[in-house]
Amino acid sequence: MISLDFYFFPLYLFTIAAIVAVIVTILGIFKSSLYNRLSTRITVLILASGPITLILIPVSNELIRRALLNAFTTKGSFAALAIYVLIALGIPLVLGLLAARYIRRPLRQFNRTIASLEQSNYKVQLPSTGIREFDEIFMRFNNLINRLQHEEKLRKDLVSDTSHELNTPLTSMIGQLTAIQEGKLPLTEERVAILKEQAERLADMVQQLNAYTKARMPDTSEPEDIPLRKFCEEFINHFSLELNQKGITTKLHIAEDYIIHASRGALQRIFTNLMQNTLRYSQATGVTIEATAHNLMFSDNGKGVPPKSLPYLFERFYRVDKSRSRATAGLGLGLAIVRELAESQGWTITAIAGQPGLTFVLKSAG
Repeated sequence: MISLDFYFFPLYLFTIAAIVAVIVTILGIFKSSLYNRLSTRITVLILASGPITLILIPVSNELIRRALLNAFTTKGSFAALAIYVLIALGIPLVLGLLAARYIRRPLRQFNRTIASLEQSNYKVQLPSTGIREFDEIFMRFNNLINRLQHEEKLRKDLVSDTSHELNTPLTSMIGQLTAIQEGKLPLTEERVAILKEQAERLADMVQQLNAYTKARMPDTSEPEDIPLRKFCEEFINHFSLELNQKGITTKLHIAEDYIIHASRGALQRIFTNLMQNTLRYSQATGVTIEATAHNLMFSDNGKGVPPKSLPYLFERFYRVDKSRSRATAGLGLGLAIVRELAESQGWTITAIAGQPGLTFVLKSAG
């Protein structure tokens, strides 16, 4: 029978009941998604050391009392000391191992996933752990893996797409020139025009690749204060023939005194690529350029793009309709160039689905 010399019996019963309530609460916390934070679990384990110690105090006192009855012997003194050491070190050690378990398992999963990525395996995903802090990190890491997988697919597609785009006109040109050289085909003006068109297609693709390479280089031109409305009027006038042929009207919502501080060359190339994108693919009847305090918006009322394509519009070699390059010699670099140029000016660019159409938003850091 355990002695309770130093405790009142009702108080002891109340303590036991409180400890049971704490344990039930702890178990409920660990099972509830509302309390799935790692910090909560660690805190609960630390706080649990107090009630657990209260449980062990009367038991240990009784064991020590009995050991001290033999205190005049070496064996009795050693037993008393062992009980104190067990209580002082045992409880923190057990709780520490439990706390470490909540950290060790997710880290092992993370380590295995990184090892798979090092082997170029982009199909791995980190599972949910039930611990909010780790799940938030794992979700972002899974998104990064998906992005890397997408980038890898674009890289592989680039080899096949570019080789096809370059090979088609080259094969046709070589075949026709060989036939002309061997006297099998006459050298007519029509045939020369076809060869010239195919050569221009090749030159356009090479120009796109060069333009993207240059856009990634540091911009060494000095920024200047540009009256934006006058700049846009001159820009639209440059495209007036193509706009009239497509039946596209233009609107400017820009104050007369609006000034933008930027590289004129970069701004010109950004607007040119956006306009060319609109002329080639949008099927729009109207284009609007609008400027606010920190935003510059280029909008059209065309067919727009599918919502699933919006996050990828500025990726290298991404095309909403892969077959369209056959007719336009597009490599999917126009908007990638726009993003590089915008970032070189300290801006960000996003694409927003319009009602209808598509809106490109340039946002300055200021």
